[in-house]
Amino acid sequence: IIQVIPPEVGVLQNLQYFAISSNSVETLPDELFFCKKLKTLMVGHNKLSTLSPRLGNLSLLSKLELKGNRLEALPPQIGRCQALKRSGLVVESTLYETLPTDIRERLESE
Repeated sequence: IIQVIPPEVGVLQNLQYFAISSNSVETLPDELFFCKKLKTLMVGHNKLSTLSPRLGNLSLLSKLELKGNRLEALPPQIGRCQALKRSGLVVESTLYETLPTDIRERLESE
């Protein structure tokens, strides 16, 4: 079981797919959000309680799995992930509803 993602993950500039679901990760290092080519981030079923606003730096992100964590809200900066649509965002509906209406509308437009 993985508990910590090392900050060195940030040096992986060509990283496109990162999956660490079903572990015990409590935080994502800010350095992960330096991986500008990241398209898929699978971090469901961990122990995340917050997400960095830097998530919005991942403009190519099209698949984001967060279901099964301890999150109470999503950062509004998720709206800056231009490739992300509602179909690629795997979260509880109650968590999705915490996003501002304009961001939800953008995510839902295909």
